[in-house]
Amino acid sequence: MLSSSFEAFTIDISEPVPVQSIRQQKSENVDKNISDSNAYDDSGVNQDNSAMHASKSLSANKIVSTDSELEVELEDLKPDDDEEFEGLSPHQPVSSNGDKANKGGKRNLIIAKVPHHLTRSWDNFHLEILFILALLVYMLNFAIGRSKNTQLANTWFAAHQPLLEANFAVVGDDGQAEPGTGTLMKESEHLYSLWCTGTVHCDAMLIELRLVRRQCLFFAIAHWIRPIHDSIVVKVIMDDNEMDGWVMSVGRKRCLQALVKDHQDLAVYCPDKRGQRFQHLPESFIVLNEIPEVVLAILNPPVCKFLCEHEDSIDYLFFSDQYSGPKPPQEDTNVPAKPPVTQKALIFSFRYVPTTKSKSSSTPTANDETISQQNIESSTALFHFIFYIIEKVRRFRLSKEGKSKSEKNRQRAHDSRIKSMHSQRQEAAQNRRGERMRAVKERIMAEDDPEKARKLEEKEQRKEKAKKMPKMKMLKMK
Repeated sequence: MLSSSFEAFTIDISEPVPVQSIRQQKSENVDKNISDSNAYDDSGVNQDNSAMHASKSLSANKIVSTDSELEVELEDLKPDDDEEFEGLSPHQPVSSNGDKANKGGKRNLIIAKVPHHLTRSWDNFHLEILFILALLVYMLNFAIGRSKNTQLANTWFAAHQPLLEANFAVVGDDGQAEPGTGTLMKESEHLYSLWCTGTVHCDAMLIELRLVRRQCLFFAIAHWIRPIHDSIVVKVIMDDNEMDGWVMSVGRKRCLQALVKDHQDLAVYCPDKRGQRFQHLPESFIVLNEIPEVVLAILNPPVCKFLCEHEDSIDYLFFSDQYSGPKPPQEDTNVPAKPPVTQKALIFSFRYVPTTKSKSSSTPTANDETISQQNIESSTALFHFIFYIIEKVRRFRLSKEGKSKSEKNRQRAHDSRIKSMHSQRQEAAQNRRGERMRAVKERIMAEDDPEKARKLEEKEQRKEKAKKMPKMKMLKMK
């Protein structure tokens, strides 16, 4: 029979066979079997056509199922991932060699040996090396700058301690319960302070050494680009009866402009903010004054001569009987400002020129010792000048016209200060009233009952109407 001629196929798949060739071979075998069966039985040609068509359809179904099974088996032989198995093409047949293929016909994969450390060279750590070098430079600059500032402060204190001890009973009080002497307070790495007290005509004297921030690398770089000088700020607090009411300032134009912005008393009592030139002073100095007769009395020929000789060492002189310090930052405008506490003060700002060695050689020479001695004498001369000004201010008294002008200016400043405080209080009260009204409206809007909301609104209206009505007193006549 025709159906018996289609036997099961047995295919050796030790090596992958292309699907197209298998299909071609199958079709050739089927055609051959069909031709053999037709030649074997010629009499079967006249049989029923329905049986013939049924047997042919059965044979076609067997061929399709066999082809699908072969495709599944060939797909199993293909590698799962093309990128994982590099060098193995999906269309390349697997070698049947014994040393590279196992019994199942699958190829043995060989994994290349990769070194554990691919980046052992220092060329791959540029960022880390730069970061470590920056830290080392910053730490080195911090240590050098701190030691330099400490050396400058100790050198200055050793040079001026005898002069200060000759004029004050206590020099270098540390602020403890028992008064101490000889202590230079270190506020920070670039700020040192010295408190002196115990003399006539003045309450105390505070000396601040404001050195350059040499311990900070960024400030050191900025100092190289734009040089900054070390400064000495001396604040002398006078007794209340030792100074009349007047304000005056002498110094460099840039320094005085900064003082006007930061100090309220200098901005209020000196009408000319640009300053005036004085004929006996250096060209870089200007004068801000409240009363003209004070300038002629304080800036006498000896003082003008000293200012001309030490022009490079002096920044400004600031004398005020209404000194209250720099302006405080106005953080909250709703809180009314309190009246500032004033005191009579004399403020001197000098440039500290430290003693330096010769750049050509590291060994001290006679020229270096002469320069060092000149710098110390110049620095001590500034403090002799301070004591001279203290005595001059104590002896100076305003005339009757000057005293009258001074009192009018202070009364006007006091009235304006009271007025500004009153306006600030009114503004704060108005803000509180507005907040209270908003809270009442929100409470009325939050009420679900309309009748209750209407009653609350009427109650608030009656309160506002009662506040606006003038207050009247009833007198009972007998």
